[in-house]
Amino acid sequence: MTDEVFEVPVVATGLLAEFAAAGLISASGVHLARTLSWLTGECRDEVLLAVALCLRAQDSGSVCLPLDEPHSVAGELPWPDPAGWQLLLAESPLVVVGAEAAANQRPLRLIGHRLYLERNWQSEEAVRTALAQRIALPPPALDRQAVADAVMRVSRQRSAAQELTADQCAAVDTSVSTWTSVIAGGPGTGKTTTIAGLLRVLDDLVTHRTSVALASFTGKAAARMQQSLDASLSGSDRDGAVWKHLQVQPATTLHALLGARPGGRMTRDAGNPLPHDLLIIDEMSMVSLDLMAALMAALRPGTRLVMVGDPHQLSSVDAGAVLADIVSAGLPAAGGSPRSAITVLTHSHRFAGPIQHLADAILASRADDVLDLLASAPDGLTWAQTDPDPVLVETLNPLTADVVTQGRAMVSAARAGDAVQALSAMDAHRVLCAHRQGRYGVGGWSRAAEAELRRAILGYGREGEWYLGRPVLITRNAPDLQISNGDTGVVVRIDGQIQVALSSGDNPRLRSPWLLDSSETMHAMTVHKSQGSEYDAVTVVLPSAESPLLTRELFYTAVTRARQRVRIVGTAEAIRQAVTTAARRATGLGGRV
Repeated sequence: MTDEVFEVPVVATGLLAEFAAAGLISASGVHLARTLSWLTGECRDEVLLAVALCLRAQDSGSVCLPLDEPHSVAGELPWPDPAGWQLLLAESPLVVVGAEAAANQRPLRLIGHRLYLERNWQSEEAVRTALAQRIALPPPALDRQAVADAVMRVSRQRSAAQELTADQCAAVDTSVSTWTSVIAGGPGTGKTTTIAGLLRVLDDLVTHRTSVALASFTGKAAARMQQSLDASLSGSDRDGAVWKHLQVQPATTLHALLGARPGGRMTRDAGNPLPHDLLIIDEMSMVSLDLMAALMAALRPGTRLVMVGDPHQLSSVDAGAVLADIVSAGLPAAGGSPRSAITVLTHSHRFAGPIQHLADAILASRADDVLDLLASAPDGLTWAQTDPDPVLVETLNPLTADVVTQGRAMVSAARAGDAVQALSAMDAHRVLCAHRQGRYGVGGWSRAAEAELRRAILGYGREGEWYLGRPVLITRNAPDLQISNGDTGVVVRIDGQIQVALSSGDNPRLRSPWLLDSSETMHAMTVHKSQGSEYDAVTVVLPSAESPLLTRELFYTAVTRARQRVRIVGTAEAIRQAVTTAARRATGLGGRV
């Protein structure tokens, strides 16, 4: 435990007060526990503590509270005895026990040693049930030999250097031959190429109009998916609208696909299901449990579902780790087949050499190898061994040189009205942080970068808020403007008008800045926001070793955003802590699928 002192809500007493003072439960958790106590008469300290801890677990990304693992959260506190705690909860008026009990009768549910907020249990159970039902379906009615022939034919349509690998062919075969499948792999392992192959094969096999939807979690990831797929299909006889039978819709966000409404409601549900015959979801690691439950409710049994992503990346901001759970548990093919519906692609086509070696060592939790590799400073990897501080950014000369070079390129393109070049310059380098605020956060490092640019570039920022070359991050969905939370852009001047050019392949979307109510300057970005993107070079700002955000998944995700160069700014202790600390998300899905 640290010596940090946390504010204790005045209504907190007993165990609630002790755990609030240690920072292990929040004020909202205390108030939830007290409210439920007032409503039901439950006043036992151990039960109210469990309520507050359950909410804290959800806020930390977990779906449930494992009662037998309190020691993994903190040490010197009066944790209840797990066995006695479970018995107290089982007899509490706040808790329903077992999976068979009716839904939504009480606010919490106890399943073995796992305590759920009822809403989270219902989402997990909905996903588990839907997956089980889809696995039990008879497989799609396709001739196995025809599938094999189509896969071979499509594989050889490409040049010799671009032929589908054996793993990619297996992924295509599996995705065509079953209702629910996963294509897993790290950055650059050919997931998009595999999706393109899947579409070609399906177009050869089907004999009727077949609707295909493409979706991802964020607008940025959806745009990247579309751009990559277009590039992969370019030059083939299936390019553009020349599909024989497929009707492939432009990639969009999952929320848009499901018709998200204020308050979390979805237009698409069991009563109004999605009309598509095939749904391909990219960046599945970012999909939360609640969103997955909504998606499964909106799927018809006869819709093929293909989930694509990297299970080793950071999970969703909200509770759940759906892709990681499914991959770790395994997923049988349809009709009770013992064959796995999960294909893992392992060969990276994006990068090799030092960046690949670094990513592999991080995933394998080899801290000594990571430190030795960084210390040897191979081409493409640099390490500034310092505790990061944006106040001292000018002492990191290579970093400031990258920031200034990038800034000059963005300003020059913005003044020339070249939106494509401005966006290309924006993606040449990205500073990635674990935190949003504080010494290690996006706010401080973004302000430090902007100060360097104002010193280095004559007239930089003098046009006011919407100055030319300003990099912008969209922070809220605006469907009427066709922009999404996570979209990035640059302020440019075109035909005398100030516009924000938003990333969208080779055809940037231009929007008036006066319509963008939710945006911020983006000289730095959180690692979470960077998912689904790639840059020529990244600078990774690691927090201190005590940061709870410092995990293997965060470090791996940050490093693998780079195509060519990675710079690490952080101490050896922070690197070792990141490499050896797995993100802990308590869920029951993996064990129950």
